[in-house]
Amino acid sequence: MKNVRKVLSNRFVISGVMLFLVVTVVVAFGFRQSKEEAKQPIVREIAKPSTPNRQPVVKEITEGSKDLPSRGDLSKVVLSVSGMSCSGCISTIKGSLAGMQGVEDVLVNLSSSKAEVYFDSGAMTDVTPIASAITESGYPAKVIKVISPEDIRKEMDLAAAKSAYYIATVGGWDIARADFDNELRVAKKRYSGTYGDNLFNSAQGKALLDNLKAQITSRLINEGIVMQEITKAEFKADPARVEKELEGLVQEHGKDLARFRQSLEDSGYDYNYFKKKLEIKVLISTYLDEKILVDASNQFERQDLLNSWFNNAKVLAEVIYYDKDLEGLIQAQSASSGCGGSRS
Repeated sequence: MKNVRKVLSNRFVISGVMLFLVVTVVVAFGFRQSKEEAKQPIVREIAKPSTPNRQPVVKEITEGSKDLPSRGDLSKVVLSVSGMSCSGCISTIKGSLAGMQGVEDVLVNLSSSKAEVYFDSGAMTDVTPIASAITESGYPAKVIKVISPEDIRKEMDLAAAKSAYYIATVGGWDIARADFDNELRVAKKRYSGTYGDNLFNSAQGKALLDNLKAQITSRLINEGIVMQEITKAEFKADPARVEKELEGLVQEHGKDLARFRQSLEDSGYDYNYFKKKLEIKVLISTYLDEKILVDASNQFERQDLLNSWFNNAKVLAEVIYYDKDLEGLIQAQSASSGCGGSRS
């Protein structure tokens, strides 16, 4: 059992590389060197403009789409916004749109460097002033797309239908609820083994559980961002590499496959899920080595290339949450983050 915990903690469980798959790939020197938690500073807030001389009422969303506008005449413009880093940036952007005729709600996602502005399609036919106002406030903004009221309703209907099977989608890469449940089950078992079975019944335990859910969701989203890029490139890895990696793990810990598999399952890890995540790990590692980092001559160049590539992929990725409670937890987790960057 001790050996299995070592396997999982080093490579595959929440505290190790398996769950940190994409975080490790993006932030570290290589694929297995990062051990720190990756924070995804996603903040979404609603601005309700009233008069030009009055700041909008700010309401922080924590429970998802039930707080979103539901009027049938509202359209939405999605913009890429540069230079954002914290809630202060969001306040400036909201202020730049306060009192603008037709603007109803402003939602800002720091992680993806995007803003979504809901507007009255009857009162506003040109969204250029929205991008101009945000740009003039110090955060260069460009319109990505405009979504009609009908398409907004379709988005909501799709989210409701798919939420039972998926927690989110990243550019068409669906994140299965079963994957999230697997990761959460292992995390809960690990903490319960250390602090007791009643841990999650306490107020602190419930707060920990929410934090775990947000962390797992963020990491699966990061994995989805990488996988959608690999899928678009139609890149495939040799299945033999997966088997070789598995054989290496089994031999490294002095077990045959049957005992290794049983040990994983005793620790709460479903073997089939473990194997699937191993396949993804090998695919990502191979893709980055052969397509992204091929020209890097040292670890510093690798890091720069990884960060640049992933940050661009994150900006281009379209993330749609089907589970609005999980989306709210991620937003709430970022509420205490301070300004860590500067405007560009």
